Amino acid sequence: TASQIFGVPLHGTSFGHAFVSSFDGLETLSTASTTIDGTDILPLALRYRAQLNKDSNIGELAAFVCYATSFPDASLALVDTYDTLRSGIPNFLAVALALEKAGKRAIGIRLDSGDIAYLSRCARQMFARTAKAFEMPQLTSAFKIVASNNINEDVINSLNEQGHEVDAYMIGMVEALYS
Repeated sequence: TASQIFGVPLHGTSFGHAFVSSFDGLETLSTASTTIDGTDILPLALRYRAQLNKDSNIGELAAFVCYATSFPDASLALVDTYDTLRSGIPNFLAVALALEKAGKRAIGIRLDSGDIAYLSRCARQMFARTAKAFEMPQLTSAFKIVASNNINEDVINSLNEQGHEVDAYMIGMVEALYS
């Protein structure tokens, strides 16, 4: 990515959606852009994708692989560019499982649109089912769910009333999460 090559900081929510949608498939990936410490995570992610949802958006998976290899210790996937439950979260989980095999751990997911309370509850359930299915119990609570998109006090109060599984909120610049 330009950030990695030129040291350009990454900011803002529109960047995330533009980044994810810029990948149409696997053709733009090279082995160099899919390898972490000698482990090519793409074939692993594809294998996990086949078990989680083989019909998920392949371009989104490619974006998550590229992002994860660029930032293997800080991978937070924006999962709502396409279909959050049928594509985004399964693709995140496929890449997160591949990262685990490479000795790294994804941070979690970011929800930027839709019914955040509902999606966060579904995501937490999907994390738990995946951890159990792949015998990786440490993943049940390892991943964070971050909410963004016009988050303010009223939105947070509403999410609290609805019963959510959000761990953190992005209010303002993206780098606040990493500070």
